[in-house]
Amino acid sequence: MSKIGKAFLSLILDKKAREALKIAAQQPKPTPAPRNFVPPQPSLNKQLHTKLEAAQSRPRPNAAPNRQQLIQNAMRVRSSKQDVLQELSQEQRLKLQVMAMKAMMPKDQSR
Repeated sequence: MSKIGKAFLSLILDKKAREALKIAAQQPKPTPAPRNFVPPQPSLNKQLHTKLEAAQSRPRPNAAPNRQQLIQNAMRVRSSKQDVLQELSQEQRLKLQVMAMKAMMPKDQSR
């Protein structure tokens, strides 16, 4: 690291933090997975399906009174927009499912 970089770090970090940074920089970095690595899909689909079923089976204490009507409207919108989802690749669909499940989780369990 250059002298300027060391001087800048001394302004921001204390001595213990600089030493920890130096030790971390000296340790060998793990080799990254190959870019063409594709995780096995069946197990991921099974995990997603299990988590989705668990989330759907949980009782919702503050459900809207017109829940059935909201569900029917959502199903109509889903069926009308289904062709957009068909254009996505399998990986993009899985990412979208995971993102939607995380967005629907309660705030205290999203960690």
